[in-house]
Amino acid sequence: MTTSNSLDGDLELGQMSYSLSLEIPDREKEERRADPDSDQPLNSLDVTPLRKPRTSLETFKKAGVPIIAALLSLAIIVIIAVVGKVILDKHYFLCGQPLRFIPRRQVCDGQQDCALGEDEEHCVKKFLSGPPMAVRLSRDRSTLQVLDPATKNWASVCFNNFTEALAQTACRQMGFDRYLAQASRDCIGRGLDSIVPEDLSPCLPANREMETTRPPCLSSRPCLSGSLVSLHCLACGESLKAPRVVGGEKAPVDAWPWQVSIQYNKQHFCGGSILDHHWILTAAHCFRKYHDVSNWRVRAGSDKLGNFPSLPVDKIFITELNTTHPNEKDIALVKLQYPLTFSGTVRPICLPFSDEELTPATPLWVIGWGFTEEGGGKLSDTLLQASVQVIDRTRCNAEDAYQGEVTKDMLCAGILEGGVDTCQGDSGGPLMYHSDLWQVVGIVSWGRGCGDPKTPGVYTKVTAYLNWIYNVRKVSMFACCSSLPSSTPRIPNHSEI
Repeated sequence: MTTSNSLDGDLELGQMSYSLSLEIPDREKEERRADPDSDQPLNSLDVTPLRKPRTSLETFKKAGVPIIAALLSLAIIVIIAVVGKVILDKHYFLCGQPLRFIPRRQVCDGQQDCALGEDEEHCVKKFLSGPPMAVRLSRDRSTLQVLDPATKNWASVCFNNFTEALAQTACRQMGFDRYLAQASRDCIGRGLDSIVPEDLSPCLPANREMETTRPPCLSSRPCLSGSLVSLHCLACGESLKAPRVVGGEKAPVDAWPWQVSIQYNKQHFCGGSILDHHWILTAAHCFRKYHDVSNWRVRAGSDKLGNFPSLPVDKIFITELNTTHPNEKDIALVKLQYPLTFSGTVRPICLPFSDEELTPATPLWVIGWGFTEEGGGKLSDTLLQASVQVIDRTRCNAEDAYQGEVTKDMLCAGILEGGVDTCQGDSGGPLMYHSDLWQVVGIVSWGRGCGDPKTPGVYTKVTAYLNWIYNVRKVSMFACCSSLPSSTPRIPNHSEI
């Protein structure tokens, strides 16, 4: 009995303890609910409940969206800045010290508007003809001739004592770069009436400053070798493909590898001819409206006007203007910032010899991307070529033609019956003559209409400006361009292109 009572007591005590243990958590729960600052879990087992895992979308919303928003904001700021700069550059020019904007129309207007003159620095320059050149090449096998400043006589150069160094000096006198020129001298038979110097050194100064002070250098002594110097400063006038004699047909670039497109703001404006690695020959009237050199580029090596790499322009030179004959002196030289790399589709054309004369009916060629019809329309997408002939200047100046407007420094070429001619957009391109090599004898300049009867195309006669071409290239090579006038000439409105 005693045992039984004891067990019953223990059982009741255990049940009571168990009951108490079950009741305590309930009270704790109530207390925890009443205390919002409690960090204890509400479950009786004191275990932290499992949370739902965060999805990738939620992660992206929390981290990715702000990043993308920041990037978009930055892109918008950059776009606004670029557009703003383009608009500013189009309408305004930024002067240096002090900083200020001037209207773009005041750039290259011949008047210095910036304190330091930056607005007139990169502009078309006027270059006067300069003194007569000391050397020239004759059409008789490219014979080198030297001018004696005392007697003003020209004499062919004897091959005796003529060194490679003298050949390089002679080429530099004609403006060929000392590092890019490939001077070669050959021995040729002596002319019957030549006055030949035995020692050429005094005739070929090493720099420009010596030209006006050098002593008489020629003598009438006989040339002991009986041979003259044939000088070639640069391989030129070589075409890989002979043209066909058909007017107005498509012209492959390897037939005319010296043809370039001179572009203003990436738009074809004029043609031009490669003279060497740095220089392009073209017409002055191409730059009549737009004098800022930085907007001009030159594209070479293609017969198409599509997208193709182009080179920036460093300088543009024109000669002095003749107000009596505004169409005269229509010649310009464009210097590239970087040298051209010659290839099968990029090659120079030869300048004509100083004594080159073309008789009427001499066959010539002209090329260009100009309008195929008079009155404008669409430029040809592909380079075109046409065969023309020299027309006597007297015939071109007849009453039913140009009535005396064609001067001695111009060439008249075309077909009097009409049909084949240069047109707007061809301006600046070459008029070419082929002897042993191709020569640029004319520059597309002006005319009336396109292919009109009795009024053929009129071209700048290149032989009339050889001295100017040589001087411009030589002065630029000797880094003397700082002496050139900084003002931009006002080119008369004499031809539309």
